[in-house]
Amino acid sequence: MSLPGYTISILEKPTAKEKKRISSFLETIGLEYEETVEVSIIITDETTNEIVGTGSFEGMVIKCMGVSPAHRGLGFSAHLLSLLVKEEFRRGREHLFIFTSPKNLDESSGNVFSGFKLIAQTDEIALLEMGPQTIQDYLEQLKGELDRKITTFSIKPAQIGAIVVNCNPFTLGHQYLIETAAKECDLLIVFVVTENRSVFPTDVRLQLVKEGTKHIENVLVLEGGEYIISQATFPRYFMKESGNISLAQARLDVTIFAEYIVPALKITRRYVGEEPFCPVTHAYNQAMQEILVPKGIELKIIPRKELDGEAISASKVRKLLVEGKFDAIAKIVPKTTLDFLRSPAAKPIIKKIKEKSG
Repeated sequence: MSLPGYTISILEKPTAKEKKRISSFLETIGLEYEETVEVSIIITDETTNEIVGTGSFEGMVIKCMGVSPAHRGLGFSAHLLSLLVKEEFRRGREHLFIFTSPKNLDESSGNVFSGFKLIAQTDEIALLEMGPQTIQDYLEQLKGELDRKITTFSIKPAQIGAIVVNCNPFTLGHQYLIETAAKECDLLIVFVVTENRSVFPTDVRLQLVKEGTKHIENVLVLEGGEYIISQATFPRYFMKESGNISLAQARLDVTIFAEYIVPALKITRRYVGEEPFCPVTHAYNQAMQEILVPKGIELKIIPRKELDGEAISASKVRKLLVEGKFDAIAKIVPKTTLDFLRSPAAKPIIKKIKEKSG
């Protein structure tokens, strides 16, 4: 499709001025621009030089798409999406995702999302994917890991529990949560969220969890992958009217977990650490009560491990790293985590924490 009378611009790492211009346009149609986008594409009217449509992506997620009301239904959205997909392919990314409002999936939307397949949706949001890999491939991978663990463990587990953690970094609080849950299950699966915005990279967090739980025989540690939704990938740009973005994210995440991961791995129980002060964790607890419990999945909330009357947390560890208080850190992390924090490999991470703190 050609767009006579319009100019298409592909903006690699948009400048502050370009971001402001795109943000102003999106605001006029009730959307937000996310500053972390990697590439933005804009369509401008050659007569007025005004933006009439835009779209962006960050990693494998296409986001911040919007077209002015006067140009809707004319193929601009489909053209934008096609261009964004081509740019993603050019970077070697073939497995792509789009979050959108469910109202955009009705028949009146035409073939805007041609090539994309719906994974799951809630009242607030829908997630679609395209590419050679699908959620079914992901589930087969998980089942393979589970089968290998069961073979090694030499029992057929009846009670399979699950925990989703970030562990930025892994603390004695996380270890206590996993140990407590593992005592109540034949097998406990620990999913470590794939989250590139965490200061501790995914591979480091995954390794710290594996090392910190090596003594628990009936624990299987897995990387969460793309289907356990992180705050990094979840969009905010069209969620203004949802009221509670954290709850909207939690509902979609838990819906995918309930509809796909639970039956694939025969999970019977989900564990979560108690967090009375964190609105994100509170939203997840609410979403799990709404979605998992009616499906017969037991939800167990475990009180946080404390030291001197204060809950042990990863944020406390990061604060102590800024202050250089390794003796205090040693009291709230396993030796495996402490050894890493004292190693040369941790130096760039600690430097980054201090820079962010500053």
